[in-house]
Amino acid sequence: MVNKPLDLVSTVISPLILLLLAAGSVCAAEGGIIEVPVADADLLEAPPEPEPQLLVDLNPLPAEYDRQVEVLEQKGGSLGYNWLFRDRNAGRALEYGFLESSRSGGVFYRHMEKDSNLELEGFYLNENDYHGDLILDYSGDYRLHLRTESLYHNLDREVLFSPSFQSGSNSGGLATYEPMQLDAGAKYGVSVVQDRADFRYRLHDFPMHLNLGYWRYQREGSVQQIFSDIAFEGTVNRVFAQARPVNQQVQEGRLGFDAHLGPVDVIYDFKFRSFEDKLSTPIADYVARPDLAGNPLTLAGAQQHNENPDSRFYSHTIKLHSSMSGGLVTGASYSVEQRENLSKLTDTVGVQHARTYLQNAAGDFVYTPDREYTFSIRYRRQEVEHGNRGAVLSSNLLLPAALSRPPVDTVKDVVIASVSYKPRLNLSLLGEYRGEFLQRKHVSDFPSDSTWALPENSNTNTGSLSAYYRPIKGLRTSAHYSYAETDHPSYGASFGKRQEAKLLANYTRSNVWGLTGHALFRHDKNDEVSHYLVLLNPANPDPVSYTASPLTYRDKHSENSNIGAWVVPVHRLTLGANYSYLRNKIDQPVLFTGVFVPSQSGAKYMNRAHVYSLNAAYAATEKLDLSLSLQQSESTSNFSPDPAVFTVVIPGSTAGIGELSTFRTVQRTVSARGEYRFNQVLSTSLEYTFRDYEDKKAENSAFNGSAHAIVAVVAAKW
Repeated sequence: MVNKPLDLVSTVISPLILLLLAAGSVCAAEGGIIEVPVADADLLEAPPEPEPQLLVDLNPLPAEYDRQVEVLEQKGGSLGYNWLFRDRNAGRALEYGFLESSRSGGVFYRHMEKDSNLELEGFYLNENDYHGDLILDYSGDYRLHLRTESLYHNLDREVLFSPSFQSGSNSGGLATYEPMQLDAGAKYGVSVVQDRADFRYRLHDFPMHLNLGYWRYQREGSVQQIFSDIAFEGTVNRVFAQARPVNQQVQEGRLGFDAHLGPVDVIYDFKFRSFEDKLSTPIADYVARPDLAGNPLTLAGAQQHNENPDSRFYSHTIKLHSSMSGGLVTGASYSVEQRENLSKLTDTVGVQHARTYLQNAAGDFVYTPDREYTFSIRYRRQEVEHGNRGAVLSSNLLLPAALSRPPVDTVKDVVIASVSYKPRLNLSLLGEYRGEFLQRKHVSDFPSDSTWALPENSNTNTGSLSAYYRPIKGLRTSAHYSYAETDHPSYGASFGKRQEAKLLANYTRSNVWGLTGHALFRHDKNDEVSHYLVLLNPANPDPVSYTASPLTYRDKHSENSNIGAWVVPVHRLTLGANYSYLRNKIDQPVLFTGVFVPSQSGAKYMNRAHVYSLNAAYAATEKLDLSLSLQQSESTSNFSPDPAVFTVVIPGSTAGIGELSTFRTVQRTVSARGEYRFNQVLSTSLEYTFRDYEDKKAENSAFNGSAHAIVAVVAAKW
């Protein structure tokens, strides 16, 4: 992990100390009364008679006095400390948090007047968790927005299988598989930083804005890299696990303008983005491998692997639209984009400077003839074309083989038509049709060296109905139903038919109690799942041929529901409870091998989660607030194939797969917080949080752990 400079802490802490000293001065002066002497004659003198008011001002004030605006200024800050205590592996318990104690602090400042506004806000928890935001606006002519934010993501360290083992058949030769765990004791995590700057300039006497923007995304830390040197037979097959440092950066710049030209608004935007991996591509020693006929195929020695190729992207976009007010609104846009691969591989050629060209066009038409009806038609088109790519060749291959299969070029059209009807103020109805029409190039019914096994055309038609109804005061309800059908599903996980229903209800009774609930049900079905079997000839492995396996099916059910309630039983006390349920169930036959004769078995996959939460908030006094929150989530998943025994090239069965794939975890969170306000300026707070992660499988207990955090803060605002 790259250490960040500690001057960020000083930058936050130093001004906060000054703010708190100033806050103390304000507190000391709160009770004082300042007397101003007034002459007695002024008290006895009668006020003059008011002059008659004229309907027309004969002496108008200068322009700078047209609008009297009171200056608003607010400022404050906080200082604190975060004590963090870990028990075992706390990476999953506190997945997005730095596992170290640290000082913390925050600051905010707001100054608003007639011609300028300034807002500054920032909070620092630790060197990997902070945010800052600055907005400056001057008379609407200049607007500057600066923002920075950072978080830390803890990552897992997987342990490879142990010990080594052999697998295969006597006729084909036994293959040995050996684990190479090279990262003993390593801890993994990545810090993610985002910086953004946006500037907007308005020509004072012309309806036009100039827009400039910059965005940076930085990832630093270390991850676990798992890779292999495997050929499935003969020489020892090795699986590696080792630490890999991360230092990646994405930068994006934007330049554009928008102008109001009578009945039409024009918008132009240019965008340039680059991705850079600042570290070199990993290198490992590989062994020489033969082909199926026993002839030498690959060289032994150091080879590059798992590259994150650099890339760059730029686009031009122009948009036109009519006025957003009125009964008729139209708009159109067109963009052209280019992506380029900047691979730095030295032992492989053919992908360097490969380009992808994209064209996007859109058109909108919205017509509102009266209060009851709204009609809209939207059209989208995207064309994707690949170019400047050569045959992929590697210097590590002894045979003059090349991967020349071109990428898939696509053209996608989307048409959306909708009508909205509002017969009453408390009732709205919406009907919508959506059509997606996809065309592909370089595809065929069977995979080959020059084509991909994908349908040439894939059309999806979707119809939906929605209703929004408020039958009584405090009650809001909505219902949604949609049906979609695809003539040629693209992949095994794609749907041929889909039905979806959503229900939502929310009720509030006089700010005393309330209920909320929603449910989502989805059913996907595909009766045309294609599989292709590889026909290998060990004596002549090149070229490879394929044959079709009988069509199979895929059936998926999804459920997502939530119900919550809150009540105010006594004055100043609010109680709440919530329960959520999520479930996915998939029924689909699985091929355990796609070589020669298939080994197929029916299988079911299921995952579900229950989430329970309780919370309470109590305003004990005018100065003391207390809160408590409890949450527990239980997650379960299982992959269970039907019992089957295979007698193909490598004999085997499905016995034990269900037990190995079972997964069940429990996560718990307890949070308690108290805040005390000494006066309008000075306050303090104390917060305790406990997070616990438990995997119910004993072999996964290495991921179990908990984290305790105590945060004490003193804050001031005036």
